[in-house]
Amino acid sequence: MGVPQTIDIQNQGTDFKYFHLKEDLTDDLDLIKDSHIPRLSLWGWFTPQHNKMIYQLGQLGKKDSNSLNSSNISNSTTTVESNGASTSISIDREGSDSEDMIQMMDYTKIDINASRDTNSSGSGSVGTANDEEIEYLNQSQQLDGVPFTSTTSSINPKLLPHKFCSPIYSDVTFSLLVAVVCIFSIVYCFLVGPKAVLPAFLVSLLIFISYIFACFSPNNKWYIYSVTVLSVGLGLTIPTFFAATGAVVLGLGRSTWDSSLVSADSSLLGWVFPMGQMGLYVDKSTLIGPDSFIGELSTEILQLSYISYYIWGYFMEVWILFNLWKCSLSKDPIKQQELAIWDQRLKMFICSWISTYFLVFSINLSFPAVSPRVYLRGEYTNQLNGFGFAGFVRRKIEDAAKGSFGSFPSGHIATSWAISFASYRIVPAYGFISGVASFLITIATMYLRYHYFVDFLAAVPVAILCLLYGGFYSPKDFKNLFVSAYRSIKNLFKYLKNLITNSVSKFNKLNDKY
Repeated sequence: MGVPQTIDIQNQGTDFKYFHLKEDLTDDLDLIKDSHIPRLSLWGWFTPQHNKMIYQLGQLGKKDSNSLNSSNISNSTTTVESNGASTSISIDREGSDSEDMIQMMDYTKIDINASRDTNSSGSGSVGTANDEEIEYLNQSQQLDGVPFTSTTSSINPKLLPHKFCSPIYSDVTFSLLVAVVCIFSIVYCFLVGPKAVLPAFLVSLLIFISYIFACFSPNNKWYIYSVTVLSVGLGLTIPTFFAATGAVVLGLGRSTWDSSLVSADSSLLGWVFPMGQMGLYVDKSTLIGPDSFIGELSTEILQLSYISYYIWGYFMEVWILFNLWKCSLSKDPIKQQELAIWDQRLKMFICSWISTYFLVFSINLSFPAVSPRVYLRGEYTNQLNGFGFAGFVRRKIEDAAKGSFGSFPSGHIATSWAISFASYRIVPAYGFISGVASFLITIATMYLRYHYFVDFLAAVPVAILCLLYGGFYSPKDFKNLFVSAYRSIKNLFKYLKNLITNSVSKFNKLNDKY
């Protein structure tokens, strides 16, 4: 006959947040010692198991914690029968952080089935031990062989990007992006020779070497060094491959598509603007023309917004790298655990950002165009000088853009919106501010004669595809966005209709009265 025994499991002095029914604590101590800083990698399919635990923690952000409130796991005592003896286990949560407990409950399913047929015959017997089941899911004591520690569970779930995509997905897409850059470089060299695209070739070589170093780095320190150089190299692909794409178009003698783009603009917006060009409408306007005060002020604001496009992506990349290094150098174990988070954020952001350019470059090769400011130069009568600074910037841009054919689709529009949406997932305030800049950039591209309207239309799906590729958003997110936008526009028109109807009604009543 067994004697009931009570085991009170209180909050441990250590940070370890799991329990089991072993009296020997040696295994516990060994597992605690194994808790270490996540090993960073570019090959997610070989990622150390500890990082997979970080991903599973990120999935917690997608779960409904309300369902946990109905759990029967509470401050209680449960009886377990084993070998004729019953053991009573008391789970004490007092003093435990509620958020940590929700996380713990989500990862551990405890099913201790005591005998429901307790037959006390006066002898103290509690029946036969027909059930003793303690079920730990894969994420209970260990997550794929890695101890579950409170250091990891203390990470703010809002920091985790993994509720959008897995680390493996990010590593695959990032590696594919590096491969695409190298393939572009090889193809460009094959088409026009390495001399014509030398800067792009050298940048791709830097990217390839730093990627190899990052893949085979012996520790996190060398990995972060390598991935920093790799990130800088990917950022340098923007100006170098832009120039290389123009060189390839010239080398192949490709004909431009400007006439077709103007025809498309005329069909879509010819009833609003001359030839469908906002720039032509502004040029011929007396109210907002380039020589009016409103026109000069608008030109200055929009030109500044247009060139700001070159900084938004780089600023966010630097911010992520800064936090990656900060976590690497920190002595705080929680900050050290966030290494994997910032590493994945870096990959996701670069995939969303840089992939936009290369998708645009590939379309530029197929449909080269020189933009309205060049193709329709004879249609304009006024220069866009603003108060002086805008004219200076325009001259610099025109000098730098000689030999470029990147009008369709608009890389400015696609990339700026991709940056703002991706940044919103990391630093919402920055994403909002860059979103305002993206709106101004969108207007500026057509107002300042840099792009056609159809360039804008083609840039929208490019931005969406690259945001999906980066992993910050899902198709459902964009569906909800478009539905919300449709409802907002519908409500706005409904409000305006009611406003006009009420105004007309009041006006008629006043006429009837007098």
